[in-house]
Amino acid sequence: MRQLAARHGFDAQGAVRDLALTIEDGRIAAIGPAAVADDLVVLPALANAHDHARPLRPSSVGGFNKPLETWLHRLALLAPVDPYLATLAPLARAALGGQGAVMIHQVRPVGLTDYPTEVEAMARAARDVGVRIALGIGLRDRNPLVYGDHGPVLDALDPEARAEIEARFLAPMLPLAEQLARVEAVAASVGGPMVDVQYAPNGPQWGSDALWEAVAEASARTGRRVTTHLFETRYQRDWADRTYPGGLVRRWREIGLLSPRLTLAHCVHARPDELEMIAEAGCIIAVNTSSNLALRSGIAPVAEMVRRGCRVALGLDGQAFDEDDDALRELRLLWSLHGGWGFDGEVSPRQALAMALETGRAAIGAPEGGRIAVGAPADLLVLDRAALDEDALAEVDPLDLLFARATKSHVRELIVAGRTVVRDGVVLGVDLDAAHRALRDACRAAMPGRAGLWRAMPGFEAAVAGYYRRVGCC
Repeated sequence: MRQLAARHGFDAQGAVRDLALTIEDGRIAAIGPAAVADDLVVLPALANAHDHARPLRPSSVGGFNKPLETWLHRLALLAPVDPYLATLAPLARAALGGQGAVMIHQVRPVGLTDYPTEVEAMARAARDVGVRIALGIGLRDRNPLVYGDHGPVLDALDPEARAEIEARFLAPMLPLAEQLARVEAVAASVGGPMVDVQYAPNGPQWGSDALWEAVAEASARTGRRVTTHLFETRYQRDWADRTYPGGLVRRWREIGLLSPRLTLAHCVHARPDELEMIAEAGCIIAVNTSSNLALRSGIAPVAEMVRRGCRVALGLDGQAFDEDDDALRELRLLWSLHGGWGFDGEVSPRQALAMALETGRAAIGAPEGGRIAVGAPADLLVLDRAALDEDALAEVDPLDLLFARATKSHVRELIVAGRTVVRDGVVLGVDLDAAHRALRDACRAAMPGRAGLWRAMPGFEAAVAGYYRRVGCC
């Protein structure tokens, strides 16, 4: 049992002054007044509803200012590395940034070991860091290079570059039945109170109708959550309109894919009628503000989502504004872009906070919580109030200070299921600096073996860009 006394406590529903929390068996056992309160702010831990847990920063291999359609291929310049370290590092950074729960959409395996060994290493990394995770197992069966026939892209390359691209990206895909069976095998192996295993098709342009129908049926039968990308870029929007003239979202509704079990990442280019269908079905939309800016995808219509009744959650997509997994800064950016202009409010700070605290937990399949309440999971973020208000000129609402200036530098402690995961800027129990050194050494050592891909990349990216310009958009 532990006592935590703080000068301020709040969640998306309200605030309490001078509170004492009793933590026992991983939950908040009691809340009462504090006779002596430490100069702290306590709130529920943030939940990241969509991420990919990338071990190192994509801009380190030239990923800056690339649209998604070329940026994704550039990630292949980062060599496969030990899946334990590759998961530990981003989850530890997430914890430093205030995240107590993280959704990992694993779009493709690392591939250095058999798959059961790989996911067991990932789950062990999450346990060692101490955060909750949802592990989404990627599914795909079409369009490995572009959204359609990649023949013209390959034909535009010189023979050496073509051979390199074919070798790197055109490996055979597993049969759909095997991909679905792998999800259930992973759930049996690592699923549990701290690991929620989900079906995670990569996105509509990467999955056939047969795939989506099979996932909808499997989710309905098992109750397992589904997460996928939707309308992240204008090129995906254009592909969907050409491929499904009757409407992709309407088609998904017809096959039963739309449900409260479904999380849709991005929806940057979703239309009002689609948002209404998504809201009616109870799906969650995970918005990823920094990622959409960095990859030139656009700004999601979050205020419109809220007006239409959508359940919206905070996501970081492995691409926070400074590539540092700081969920506090990401929350502030989300509200800054979508709160409204002038005297016209669209999304209040408390609504934005609910996206990061309550709806995000649902997307991750975490136990219901995200509130400072008796019986809630003891997933708590503790901020240094004095550092947050270092000017100390007047009594200011700490919620205002959080949205004005909070970053990971203000985190005093992160508690998950009653366990202290971070204290004073250090992730307890793991050596993040050593993990980063090992990952960088491994990637640097592998770069000579990727020299051919590095040489092929400029021509390949130009061919991909030419493909989308020829297809037309919007």
